[in-house]
Amino acid sequence: MNKLFITLFCLLLNSICFSQNFNGGIIGGLSTSQVSGDGLSGFNKIGPRLGLYVNRQIKWYGLQLELQYLTKGSKKNNDVNNFTFDYNFHLDYVGVPICFLANIGKNLKLELGTSFNFLIRQKEEIEFYIDNSRKVQNFETSIIIGLTYKINNKLSLNTRLSNSIIPIRPHASGETYQLNRGQYNTALCFNIHYILKN
Repeated sequence: MNKLFITLFCLLLNSICFSQNFNGGIIGGLSTSQVSGDGLSGFNKIGPRLGLYVNRQIKWYGLQLELQYLTKGSKKNNDVNNFTFDYNFHLDYVGVPICFLANIGKNLKLELGTSFNFLIRQKEEIEFYIDNSRKVQNFETSIIIGLTYKINNKLSLNTRLSNSIIPIRPHASGETYQLNRGQYNTALCFNIHYILKN
């Protein structure tokens, strides 16, 4: 897996530096996330999202390939009044998003796509006790929808929502019901794109 991402990194960097047909740059931002089926609600888990991207504009649409690191999971702080406990579910992923881009307004693009993410670290804390007995799938596929607004020739703002297509793990009870097959990641990311080459 490490060789795959090193190869992809080199290909992305090569495209940014030498290609005449591709634009590319750096991604930096925050990922806020939650996990369905854990009894909690809200995008309370906050972590970094970092990466590289290359894209090619073809008339009113384009294609974009990325290499990213991001944090997902869920979090709940102790609340004595509501009898809740400290909980921190931390997942680190390295992934390859592939997006279709469409111009929908002046300096505004819609993005639709999918991401192939590989789990590199799992940590689940309950009242500061680490319990990793319920393993998460090593591979996650998610669907993506987002918006990118171009500020100037070097900077763009991006907001992206993603959700797992297949469960990251079964419910604690093991039960399923219709389309609810287990626990799913949902992430809302806020990013800045810095263009290295255009």
